[in-house]
Amino acid sequence: MLELFLFINPIGTRCREAERAVQRLAKELTQKVKLRFVPLVNFTVIDRYMAELGLDAHDLDLRNQLFDTAYQIAVDYKAAQFQGNKKARALLLAEQAPLTCPAQAYDPQVAAEAVAAIGFDVVAFNEDRAREAMHQCLCSDQAIALEMAITTTPAAVIFDTNKPQEGLRLEQLPSLHMLKRICEKYLLQPELPAPEAMLRVL
Repeated sequence: MLELFLFINPIGTRCREAERAVQRLAKELTQKVKLRFVPLVNFTVIDRYMAELGLDAHDLDLRNQLFDTAYQIAVDYKAAQFQGNKKARALLLAEQAPLTCPAQAYDPQVAAEAVAAIGFDVVAFNEDRAREAMHQCLCSDQAIALEMAITTTPAAVIFDTNKPQEGLRLEQLPSLHMLKRICEKYLLQPELPAPEAMLRVL
């Protein structure tokens, strides 16, 4: 089985495209794929997002609003995971769909409608979201990114669970077709030699 970590900026357009691509990849590969979306919410990610859109880096109000939007969506996603990763990914995509460029302020009503439409236990979702542990879950995600040397989004790290000592880190995600070929060539052929380091950068 493959395990694919996709590191995302919750408000990034390219990240939304990557999310859809890896979900399609999981359906197309013959080997089972476990997807793990990892939202990264820090000011470095937001600063890069603003730079990509040509936004004023000195507009602190906008910077803080973008950070808050990304943070709130990430908290929703982490809370949703308590009711299943597939439903959590569906919620993430639903909340990202109406976002503009730059992303507008987080709308709790839009989020609540998405939660209800997807079929969550709303009471349980709200209780999970309010937990202090949600902040710790996000901190854990940042630690995973640091451990895997992730410096930009979207980025992916792919492991074959039969060979957990090795994996691939893709900092510039290729096309879906190329990503599929990479998975098949480097991870699905057991005769290939293991890399010297746990992670290789392509």
